[in-house]
Amino acid sequence: MKELRKLIFTRKPGAEEIDIARTEEQLGARFPDKFRELIQLVNQAEIDEWVIYPIIDSKRVAKTWDDIVRNNKESNYSGLEDRMIFIAEDGTGDLLCFKVGPEGKMEETIYYLDHETEVVTPLYDDIEQMITDLIQE
Repeated sequence: MKELRKLIFTRKPGAEEIDIARTEEQLGARFPDKFRELIQLVNQAEIDEWVIYPIIDSKRVAKTWDDIVRNNKESNYSGLEDRMIFIAEDGTGDLLCFKVGPEGKMEETIYYLDHETEVVTPLYDDIEQMITDLIQE
């Protein structure tokens, strides 16, 4: 596995473990390990056209108020077959998401949700593949 630090260059701070754990508790599911690594490196990463929802940073609440929990609570996609956690948007209404497994851990696979058709399709094996593919385009 490539280190995510070698793929992303940023001056934005990452989220702290206490804030990540609180977010997971509010969502009722644990993030995949590679995604946790990303948000510890940079909170609210921008990868190509995708903006990853931030984790509320207890030290900088005003900059992270539009967080992953709020975006998931306000989503209008409650009729999906599987339980999904929305992690990013592209500004057009399309979303990236993780599927929540039976033990409450989100799977590594990143899914794409087309907002017009509400069809969910697998897009990347994990966050590392997504970053690698998008920065090479």
